[in-house]
Amino acid sequence: MNLWQQARIESLNDMIGNTDALAALRAIESGFVLICGPMGCGKTSVALAWAKLRSGQHLEESQTKCAPGKFYVQHVHASLFEMDEATQRKVFFYWNTPTLLLVDEAHELTLKRQQSKLKTIPNRPDLTIALITSEPEQIEASIRDRCAKIRLGPLSAREIKPLVERGCQMRGIPYSPDILQAINRAGVSRPRAIFNVVDSISRGVPIEQAVVGQ
Repeated sequence: MNLWQQARIESLNDMIGNTDALAALRAIESGFVLICGPMGCGKTSVALAWAKLRSGQHLEESQTKCAPGKFYVQHVHASLFEMDEATQRKVFFYWNTPTLLLVDEAHELTLKRQQSKLKTIPNRPDLTIALITSEPEQIEASIRDRCAKIRLGPLSAREIKPLVERGCQMRGIPYSPDILQAINRAGVSRPRAIFNVVDSISRGVPIEQAVVGQ
């Protein structure tokens, strides 16, 4: 397993950086949410950790957990976001179960599917739909307008060190300031890319080569 997958956060408290965005996300109780930002900045990890905070359920990618009357939480890739009309009416219109739906790579939803699956969904106090995407401009404008927008960004220079230290500890290699310096010189600032660098170093790749292409 890649280090960035192994290091996926379990709680929003474990997330490094994006403090204001996480505070805004914690405050959301229902409605449409747009979680966006560059690839590899932790959008899916944050969404799954938020689902756990909201429902008390540990949710893996592409998983659904349901206890009628208590919770319905689902993570689904946009390409698999399909519901028959009867199920859609039950879940989105009539069901009195707290519902949290995470739609990953939401920009891959066709315009027709956005309009038929999302545009007609009414707001209700116990329904939350989070659209996760690196291309928010591909979401139909009227749907974007309904969303509370949570934008995640790259880490600042001071936030990178603890992530590098965490990665080194997980891979059982000593932390060295040389790793941090090489990462900063190369402008590597996304969490996934930082973990990829540490992963490469743990396999014996020289530090200066490990940052190339990240």
